[in-house]
Amino acid sequence: MKTGTYLKIAFVAALTATTVTVAPAAVSAADGRTSGAPAWRTSLAGTLSDNSGLSDIASVGPNAAWAVGTQYVDGVGQGVILRWNGRTWQQQVTPDVPETGTWHAVDAESAHDVWAYGWDQQGETLAHYDGKRWTEKPLPAEQGYGFAKLATAPGRTWLVSDTAINSYAHGVWQSTPLPSGVRINAIDARTAHDAWAVGQFALVGQPSRSVLLHWDGRSWTDTAPAGSNFTAAAVYQESARSVWITALGPYSEDEPQQTKVLHWNGRTWRDVTGPVDGLWGTAITGDGKGTVWVSGDPYGYEGTALYWRLRHGVWTSVQGDAVPGGQTQAYDIEALAPTGRAGQFWSVGSYNLITGEHTSALYELIQRSTR
Repeated sequence: MKTGTYLKIAFVAALTATTVTVAPAAVSAADGRTSGAPAWRTSLAGTLSDNSGLSDIASVGPNAAWAVGTQYVDGVGQGVILRWNGRTWQQQVTPDVPETGTWHAVDAESAHDVWAYGWDQQGETLAHYDGKRWTEKPLPAEQGYGFAKLATAPGRTWLVSDTAINSYAHGVWQSTPLPSGVRINAIDARTAHDAWAVGQFALVGQPSRSVLLHWDGRSWTDTAPAGSNFTAAAVYQESARSVWITALGPYSEDEPQQTKVLHWNGRTWRDVTGPVDGLWGTAITGDGKGTVWVSGDPYGYEGTALYWRLRHGVWTSVQGDAVPGGQTQAYDIEALAPTGRAGQFWSVGSYNLITGEHTSALYELIQRSTR
């Protein structure tokens, strides 16, 4: 659910422009490429200002979810927190919500324990929601420089900076320094003693390698297979013995990086990618019962959001819903989350609404699976 820095830079840069260049045509949506596949329907789109987008989502049940991102008003970035109450999405506003230029990450343990991280040119902001109001919280000494990754579990919250994995418990921050060259792109936590942080090691003059760190309550241990050099982009922890990641293969000139999906069974990692193709897979989640969803940024400009589902060992590709009310394209899913135990899921990101022959405006997007 927590995606990485190298992709978020492009996302934020897109929001700073009033228009973006687009391909000359749009593509209408289909509910699914495979018979019997679930559909993804638009829950919210285009309600914020143009040049808006969402970067993360957290859900603790069918009646409680939070999505975060940015909108631009008169050229100034404003952080956005949206709350789902079981019927509609509503924007959370000041004075309760601290002001920041963008809310970058969110995670929740319950409807009374929600954390959000954001930043702007004045600095970084960490906020907590206790079920009644948002309050600003102290940041660790090793901050994230705008793109920190966030995860929470009962009794502990993690904020991963460019230089350290920081954890907050009992009102105190503790930091585990990251070696030079290690970049963490995502973190997910099941308990205070069981968490994963994934990314890549890349340093000039040295071979790149994968980084797949596991926290056992005492220390972080790298479990990446020897010789692996993919870039881990997202992680979903189903149980103590079942962890899933999406990753991007090594860069090859004139070819898109290939998406990989790997599974940890408590002892080793296994490549379960199957036919997954057509997108940079940078978001992953599941229902805790073996079903896994993957999405991200589809190759090229055209087309609606693309999702891949793994269920009973079978991969199925599903097209997202097309936003009504004009030509749209360049849909990009930044994060996924289950809605609860009913087998439905949320996705958040952005889409382009075509405004001219070669221009479009960026808007926020929330979709929900039908089953």
